[in-house]
Amino acid sequence: MAADAAATASSSVTEEELTLTVKWSGKEYTVRVCGDDSVAELKRRICEVTNVLPQRQKLLYPKIGNKLSDDSLLLSQIPLKSSLKMTMIGTVEGDIIVDPVEAPEIIDDFELGQDEAVDIKDKEVNKQKLKRRIDQYK
Repeated sequence: MAADAAATASSSVTEEELTLTVKWSGKEYTVRVCGDDSVAELKRRICEVTNVLPQRQKLLYPKIGNKLSDDSLLLSQIPLKSSLKMTMIGTVEGDIIVDPVEAPEIIDDFELGQDEAVDIKDKEVNKQKLKRRIDQYK
């Protein structure tokens, strides 16, 4: 009899529609899913309202842990309640920087070429200082 009650309760959860609130980028989005939907379906529906691809989404809800990272898991297997709020981390595909911005070439001061290297004794300023000191020496 207890098994029949558990089966009835689980079937009502799978047929039940859940209204979830997803917080992302300072805004809240409402997503409706059924208990027999998978986490992948939840991510697909979040993608419809936020334009963040499912593979770019990370769903956070502290009471569940990392169960939302398994796309094959059914929502009925996760203790979700209707109208719960979860947080999503993700980036819209167009906002991802693939190529670095054209930056000016950085010249490394420690790697001077042979033609650029000048010995200290050959610099004109040092030759003048040396000549002045020789002239002033008593």
